[in-house]
Formats: sequence, structure tokens, C-alpha cells
Amino acid sequence: MPKYLIADFIVEIEPKFDYLKKLCEPFLYEGERSADFSAIPSASYLNSLLSRMVEGSTIDEAEEFATASIFNRKIIHRGAMLVHSSALVFDGKAYLFSADSGVGKSTHTKMWLKRFGSKAHILNDDKPVVKIKNGVPLCCGTPFDGGSGIADNETVPIGAIIFIERSDDNFVTVPDTKEIVQRLYKSTVKFVNKSDGMSLLSNLDNLIRHTKFYVLHCNTDDSAVDVAYNNIIKNCK
Repeated sequence: MPKYLIADFIVEIEPKFDYLKKLCEPFLYEGERSADFSAIPSASYLNSLLSRMVEGSTIDEAEEFATASIFNRKIIHRGAMLVHSSALVFDGKAYLFSADSGVGKSTHTKMWLKRFGSKAHILNDDKPVVKIKNGVPLCCGTPFDGGSGIADNETVPIGAIIFIERSDDNFVTVPDTKEIVQRLYKSTVKFVNKSDGMSLLSNLDNLIRHTKFYVLHCNTDDSAVDVAYNNIIKNCK
């Protein structure tokens, strides 16, 4: 069975459809490490999921979504977690822009690509994973792209996690711990039992202790990038 190296976990995945096969190719692992776990959805789960997805969704998309869901739930117990975000790499650090659907996280990171060109790139536009290793917060690419087609096999130190809020004006605030927890909880896998909950709380605590967080209140004007750069990036160098 094929094995893949994702966020330093060896994962058994058995893609049946072309979409997931293509996404997983850069993560293929041919070394000697044993699998940490498998992330293989059953046929019945795929069909059930497809029936609940938006009209026009394909079985290929259902397989990617189901595999991602299994993967992201299993890593909770291994010191890692999904942060639903667009992860931008700039000056060797990852900046995770997280927001509710429709707020414009991808729109904002694309503005960075337009402004800075090859100095910036998007690691993953939907489902990057975060973990702490030797006290350093890391952003890890995954094959799971949320339909964007952007899913690189790369691990980069985190500069900051930035929550985006729409606003007429562009400015930055620093959230307190309660706000960080609330916002992170909205952007990650929800626990279904006590064991999940305890592991998730531990991950949240570890991430908060080692990572910088900001809230970017912004519109879609290019000046939003300037505000983020001057008030966030310069503080994370």
C-alpha cells in the first residue's frame, strides 16, 4: 500500500481517483519507516459524504475531503492540528491567514503574490497543519487543498497566525488568549469525544505558548498588504 510523508507522519493512503492521486504525488514516501496510521475512507463513507455535499460535487472531491477529515482527526492525538487558512511563505517564514469562509483569506494572500512576486508563495491555500518541534512552531504542507490546487510538500517555521476580519479601514490588533482559543477552535477539527477534546486543548495550549497571533482588520485595497507588512511581518523577523 502506498505511504506518504505528510507533516512528518507516515500515512497510508490509497487514492482511487485521479484528483487525490495527483495531490498526493509530491508526498510519496519510499523509505523504511513504518506507517503511523492510515487515512482510507470506506466506499460507504464516500457515497454518504457525496450525497451531503453541494450539488455538482464529484466523487473525486469527496475522496479528497474524506481523506483529509480522517487525517486531520488522527493527528490531533499526535501533537499536530489543522488550521483552516491560506498559508503564505514570505522571507522564509509562514504566515497563516485564517478567516470564516467568504471573508477573503485567499484574496488577501493573492494580493501578496501580486505585490512581492517570487519573494512570496502560497504553501497551502486551505488545510495546512501546524505543530511544535523543539519549541519551534511549524507550518506543514498537506495534499489537501480544498479545491484550490495549491498544496506543496514543504515545512516552514511560522512567523504568525493572522485572523482576518473585514473592515472599512485597515488596522491590526493583538488578540488575548480567550479570543485566540475561540478563533482557533473555529478553524480546526471539532472533537467528537473526551479524548479528542483533551488532545486538542493540549495542542492549542502548546501552539499559543510558541506562536504570535494578530487580527488583521482589512478591506480589499492593496494598502491592506502594507498595513499587514508594517505591523506584523516586521515584528516577526
